[in-house]
Amino acid sequence: MQIWNTIVILATTLVFAEPQSEVTLIDGSQLVGEVTELSDDNLKFTSDGQTKTLAIEQLQTINLSDANAEVPPNNKFAIQLHDGSTIHASNVLATATNARATIAEELSYRLKSDSISSIQFRQLTEEAQQDYNAILEADSAGDVLIVLRPSGAIDELEGIIERVDEQAVTFNFDGDRIPVELSKLAGIKLLKPGSLEVAKTICQIHDLQGNLWQARRLTWKSEENSLSFETGLGDSITLGLENIQQLRFASSNIAYLSDLEPERAEWTPYLTGRLIRNRLTQLYAPVKDRNANGGELIIGEQTFSKGLSLRSKTELVYRLTDEFNHLHLTAGLAEESKGRGHLELIILGDNRQLFKDFLTDPEDIRVLDLDITGVRRLSITVDYGKNLDIGDLLNLGDGKLIK
Repeated sequence: MQIWNTIVILATTLVFAEPQSEVTLIDGSQLVGEVTELSDDNLKFTSDGQTKTLAIEQLQTINLSDANAEVPPNNKFAIQLHDGSTIHASNVLATATNARATIAEELSYRLKSDSISSIQFRQLTEEAQQDYNAILEADSAGDVLIVLRPSGAIDELEGIIERVDEQAVTFNFDGDRIPVELSKLAGIKLLKPGSLEVAKTICQIHDLQGNLWQARRLTWKSEENSLSFETGLGDSITLGLENIQQLRFASSNIAYLSDLEPERAEWTPYLTGRLIRNRLTQLYAPVKDRNANGGELIIGEQTFSKGLSLRSKTELVYRLTDEFNHLHLTAGLAEESKGRGHLELIILGDNRQLFKDFLTDPEDIRVLDLDITGVRRLSITVDYGKNLDIGDLLNLGDGKLIK
């Protein structure tokens, strides 16, 4: 009986144990424990029996789940908000004032219609998607109806979008109200009201349905197992903690290399020649936030959401306009380079050597924290090793500049 009671107690403990979260700070250090409070100012976090209070400016990410985010197959509508949030929905109902995005049978979110920037109704071919994106980026004097021709071509018509439902878009064109079936449309673009204000958000929330929320005014509700927040447009949203993958903080104290545009990015093939260079330059260009061969950015056993993937010989030069003190990154050969890759990583600050060494195996991982105080010109070079450029693919995970 005593053994049985022990088993019951252990099982109960496992079922009702508080969920563990992984917090990564801007210096790269990590804590594992329980989030007890979260606001726009600080995080209260219990780890190893000790409760710590961390300022929001210290945070890089909070991971709540290791599961991969997947957009449900029925969620074919891609809704963009004016603050940069992206929502994948199975259905959208929008009137002149309010909108509702249905995510699942018992899950929907209410938004102000003015918050919506665009709604894409279906997946498009690569060529059609490029045309669609060009329409979104172009200036317009009104709402835009984005028409999908039977040939697959994209066309546009300006007017006023009055209503969207599961069957049609009500389009006002020169005073004529025309119901247009969704089957004939690629999407719609809504004019941003001149009075609309977009507030500064403090983090991005990535949920397990593939949605990205720009968030502020965070309220962690442990007793309800939920997180409430406002978008940058003032829409109130509540997510169950079990549905959140990660919170990524937009600290002004850090800048990711993959978010910066280098002053110069140059790839040089080992075998020279205009034909070779022209054919391969685009293929071998630096890749941001994923592996250059496709898939996730992985170094050793760790997966990185931010970083660069570079082939030899690549030289990146960044002109730093802010006062940064540290360059932090994890460097390692991609797993597919095992047995072939052999390269030299060189990092200079104002032509002063900060790091220089060969990397010859995916297990040869370097975690670098380099002092760049006062540096204005930062260069990162992935040079050839003894195997020329055969198999050379270097991943730089979580590369960031820290003030």
